[in-house]
Amino acid sequence: MRNSEVEEVLRGSFDLHVHAAPDPFRERRMDAMDAARAAYEAGMRGFVLKSHDYPTAPLAYALSRMYPGLEVGGAVVLDEGVGGLNPSAVRVAAGLDARVVWMPTFSADFYRSRLGQVAGISLWGRQGGLRREVLEIVDIVAERGMTLASGWVSPEETIELFSRAVERGVSRMMATAPAGVATLDQLRSVASLGAYVEYAFLACMPSRTTMGVADLAAAIREVGADRCVLTTGLGQPENPPPAEGMRMAVASLLQAGLSAAELTLLVKDNPLRLAVEQGSA
Repeated sequence: MRNSEVEEVLRGSFDLHVHAAPDPFRERRMDAMDAARAAYEAGMRGFVLKSHDYPTAPLAYALSRMYPGLEVGGAVVLDEGVGGLNPSAVRVAAGLDARVVWMPTFSADFYRSRLGQVAGISLWGRQGGLRREVLEIVDIVAERGMTLASGWVSPEETIELFSRAVERGVSRMMATAPAGVATLDQLRSVASLGAYVEYAFLACMPSRTTMGVADLAAAIREVGADRCVLTTGLGQPENPPPAEGMRMAVASLLQAGLSAAELTLLVKDNPLRLAVEQGSA
């Protein structure tokens, strides 16, 4: 592996999962302006700015204006801070050109139940099937050509969500960092629906270490690089800046045996299809 090979893959890459300050509840490594400057200086195409608590599209718009050639995408996570499964919040985010709509994360019932916490937000309705609000949100995503991401709901909810989304015209979907939660069969079911499976390099950081680099490479190979995206998920104070994390991810996975062509799919081609090459469906 040569440094030039890492730089070639990194140049023009797009990270679908970046955290930055301001954040109302969590300390972050840097603010959004510094994260954007680092991505710009690294030669990246851009990133999606993700907050669990507020829509990021206005901030993303300003950052894109500040760094010509850098594309910063806004997003909304349907946690309690925006009213949970709130179609109005999605409609506003869409009007501000947000790129990604995440189902609940910290507020998800499945996530909370695994930690023994109080009940959270479920996608299931009382009579079975998805809740009416979920279907309304799916319709907005389809109409605006946005990307629908699963958040931290259960694999069963994710598969039902994506199945209904395909029926209603959604063409861009991403299963959010399901490693260690979903089975290989469930991941293949998600991929068969046309969704991409996200693998966040955060899992390989010493602060988390829920997955080794070799395990990450193997997991990507099992699903297929053509149906996966590699993100950083970084922004925590104990971890490297997101742009540097992307460089580390590319170098580590090349060292672990993934090819430059596979990495190009993971950090350029597939993310760009999800969050940059958008428009009305």
